[in-house]
Amino acid sequence: MQTTHRLLNGDGVRVDVPDATALPGGTALAVLALDGAGQLEVTSGTEPDLAFYLQVTGTALDREVALRAGRVLRYGRLGGDPQQGLGWSVEVSGHHVYGSTVPTMDVEALTGYLADVDVQADPLGPVLTPAGRTSWSPYRTQTLAQVVELAGAEPSEDPGTGRPGYLLDIRRARTGQLQPGRSSGAPVRGGLLSRASGEERHPYAVLESGDFVTYGMPGSEDVLDAVVTSMAQVAVELVR
Repeated sequence: MQTTHRLLNGDGVRVDVPDATALPGGTALAVLALDGAGQLEVTSGTEPDLAFYLQVTGTALDREVALRAGRVLRYGRLGGDPQQGLGWSVEVSGHHVYGSTVPTMDVEALTGYLADVDVQADPLGPVLTPAGRTSWSPYRTQTLAQVVELAGAEPSEDPGTGRPGYLLDIRRARTGQLQPGRSSGAPVRGGLLSRASGEERHPYAVLESGDFVTYGMPGSEDVLDAVVTSMAQVAVELVR
């Protein structure tokens, strides 16, 4: 089964998981560096993705303000707590760009920084181009989170403990970063595959290719073998 998504910087990602029974959701994440105000983590996804985020954080977007580009910023206190930052969202042609701020950032500052980011709609997901007082953080990479459901897994936004489904944490690498002989991974269809060391608190699998480093995060340690078997056939490819 295949799915294709757009990272927030515009790069396309095709994810092929031959033994998947479903590839639900798919959210792109990145971090904006803000001149004089630290960083702002940004996520893009569909309406169900935004609803899940608001449910988990206990946030209601009960206020709104117009942005300079004509789009509407919906916002509200994160978790309903006046001491916390703002949860916010902007709709972009069926997708949503959303996130939260630090407690010291008010809505005027947030709208000012968002005004420096050009947002373009795309069928695969919004494309953001920071300018002015904003840029992509040099310390955080463009990322895609993709749930994989396998035979025997209950349909869910969360693979869940004990289920054979898992989460793909796909991170953009510098093109050509993979150098044969420098990874201990075994050659597989999509690159080099390895397991995290036994010292890691939460076990996972790692698939390295020329353009991406992909982490397979199982719901529990006892399904790691099933995740490794599945990821031996996974291919994550850069598309335009």
